Amino acid sequence: MKRKIISFSITFLIIVLTAVLIIGLAFAIYVAATMETEIDESLFDVLGGHTASKIYYYDSEDKRAVEDASELEGQELYGGYRSIPLKYEDVPKELIYAFVSIEDRRFFSHKGVDWKRTFGASANYFLNFRTEFGGSTITQQLIKNVTEEDEYSFQRKIQEILWALDLETKMSKEEILEGYLNVINLSNGCYGVGAASKYYFSKQASQLSLCECAAIAAITNNPSYYDPIRNPQNNAARRRLILTQMYEQGYINEEEYKKAYTTELELNISRETSQNINLWYVDMVIEDVISDLMEQKGYSRSMASLLIYTGGLKIYTAMDMDIQRTLEDYYANTSHFYWNKNAKENPQSAMIIIDPYTGDILGVAGAVGQKRANRLQSFATGTLRPAGSVIKPLSVYAPALESGIINWASVYDDVPVSFSEVTSSADATNKFTAWPKNANGVYRGLTNVNYAIEHSVNTVTVRVLEALGLDNSFSFLKDTLGFNGLIESKTLNDGTVITDIDYAALALGQFNYGLSLREVTAAYSIFPNRGIYNGYRSYYKITDSANNVILENKYNGNVALSEENAIIMTKMLQNVIQNGTAKGITLKKEINCAGKTGTTQNTCDRWFVGFTPYLIGGVWYGYEYPKTLDSSSSSVCVEIWNEIMTKLHKKYILNGNAEKFNESDKIDIFEYCADSGRLATDACKKDPRGNRIESGYFVKGTEPSEKCDRHVLVEYDKLWGGVADHECSFTDTEHVGLIRVNRSFPMQIYVSDAQYVWRDISNETMPETDPRLPFFSNLLKENEYSGISYGAQQYNRYCRAHFDYEKWKKKPTGDTDE
Repeated sequence: MKRKIISFSITFLIIVLTAVLIIGLAFAIYVAATMETEIDESLFDVLGGHTASKIYYYDSEDKRAVEDASELEGQELYGGYRSIPLKYEDVPKELIYAFVSIEDRRFFSHKGVDWKRTFGASANYFLNFRTEFGGSTITQQLIKNVTEEDEYSFQRKIQEILWALDLETKMSKEEILEGYLNVINLSNGCYGVGAASKYYFSKQASQLSLCECAAIAAITNNPSYYDPIRNPQNNAARRRLILTQMYEQGYINEEEYKKAYTTELELNISRETSQNINLWYVDMVIEDVISDLMEQKGYSRSMASLLIYTGGLKIYTAMDMDIQRTLEDYYANTSHFYWNKNAKENPQSAMIIIDPYTGDILGVAGAVGQKRANRLQSFATGTLRPAGSVIKPLSVYAPALESGIINWASVYDDVPVSFSEVTSSADATNKFTAWPKNANGVYRGLTNVNYAIEHSVNTVTVRVLEALGLDNSFSFLKDTLGFNGLIESKTLNDGTVITDIDYAALALGQFNYGLSLREVTAAYSIFPNRGIYNGYRSYYKITDSANNVILENKYNGNVALSEENAIIMTKMLQNVIQNGTAKGITLKKEINCAGKTGTTQNTCDRWFVGFTPYLIGGVWYGYEYPKTLDSSSSSVCVEIWNEIMTKLHKKYILNGNAEKFNESDKIDIFEYCADSGRLATDACKKDPRGNRIESGYFVKGTEPSEKCDRHVLVEYDKLWGGVADHECSFTDTEHVGLIRVNRSFPMQIYVSDAQYVWRDISNETMPETDPRLPFFSNLLKENEYSGISYGAQQYNRYCRAHFDYEKWKKKPTGDTDE
């Protein structure tokens, strides 16, 4: 029995050891395959820097030579960020020991990882026997602050351990402590103990008392909770805990301990600031550089900010000073924006100017009014809003044109696409609601693409999107034009699944989270730039204090459309300004202009993105917290664009030789029938509305080649009015061209061209003689409608004067009324 027990124990032990060996081997393979064992030491080069960064711009259009750059004077980089880097020897020992005693008591003896605390923290993670238990050493905390400070996962923790072990072979304990004490967040915008000493006590760190050292060390565990200004009691409790730890670990004697423990903390807040108010452009550049440092270099946000404010960087921007000053001056004057001094809240606006051929951001205004602080919310770059109809040329028409689904003359029916049953309607005669609705509240009927773009016809956009396909539209925006914030699929906390791959988003601009003015404006570069999309950029490159390039934004263009399709889209967008929703623009008289307006649901946002051969300008207008805009400001974006762009184009207009939009010898003008998009016939010319022949631009070889099959010649009683009956006098009739369209609605819809519709009726169907209805209404089933036009009588009514009901009943069957 004893031998069996021994044998079983040995077997069990072998199995356990084998399992441990296999798990360990698998873990080692996993680490080797997925983890980095060495950390990039250059990430820590910025620690301890104390030189302000500088902003540069170029006066000339040649923006390549560094020596031609001008320093932007009076633009100190400040954004609610305080940092006074200190050398290790300038930090009092009491402050160092305060941090070590509470954050990492074995700091001076371990090799980057405190294995005892690490195993304890791991056990606590699974058993949860303490509500607060941290296993990170100061070395690990430094790494966390410099890299990804917010992310927590098992994989991330293992990576952090490997990096900590490596970092301690590359940096001394003093260097690690110096870096840590200069980057930790100590609340109220203070990063590092130097800034905290100055802000909370108005003194240098070397002058801090023991009590003050403990108070600063107390903050880092939870900067908001232990903030000595907002939560003095919380800070006091942790301060005394730190003092107790310092005493128990032998860093201070009993007398020092008791004195500091009973001392009441006295704050002396320093409100001093020498900050200048930066241009909107400088705010934008700072945010862009922070984002790129995080993405490309692996810095945390706080470390990226520290590098900008203290790293002695040279930032070479794409800003055009004349354009920027024009925007700043215009947007500082609230009278341009329908502001009411007595209103509790006024609308906001933003504008951005981009070079269509490079993607360079030349100027930006982020909000209305005099700028009074730095790093404010920018409605041009930092705010996402539904784009409305301004997205249509990008999401629908451009990719549909490129894929050959549409051309200039392609015709779609401007009538509702779908109907929803209204279950709570008080009106028993209105049981359905139609979708989508057009901005002007009118359905036009047969409409070609050019007119639909001119007048922002929602129904046609939806129908073209149906033909293009949701996935193709989404891919064009996200993959080709770089709209990376669009949502393919996302599950919210309540289980709701949201996506931007739907008709409301892609056809009407009602995205879940919205788009920025900057990315929409930049995307319009594909039209003036021969189909090439340029990613926007606010800076060209950034160098460190030794002139080494650390970030660079090179020209990045990719083909989104063919040159010919870009030119055709530009011509249709010119018509928006010539004849459509932006015809109020007067600059078109002096120089080629094109663009698109946009209005979102409930008129909460207005947009206009327009371009010339020189510049693209995007304007947004709306409330900070979305609500319906006053109808009096319906054209405000067009007005703002027109006024600013007129100022910016004076130099081109005055020279008398302004450039025009691109042309191509592969494109020509061809005629077509407006109702079919095909070659016109005699019937098209005899339409009651007048000659239906229009002309448009087509790539040679794609022009209309088939004859119109939409119009049909119909005998019409010109004396009495109405589709002619057999009894109408030959001398009183004429042939008119009506349109063949089959429409069927569950409710009556008013359509502008409905009264010109023709449908064949057989001898078995009695013509409808009510002049308010089409002659073929008796073909319709119960609760089925074909649409009518406004007016006391329809053009396609039947000639009631000559219709004989008794004679009709005796009419031989099989005849067709033509």
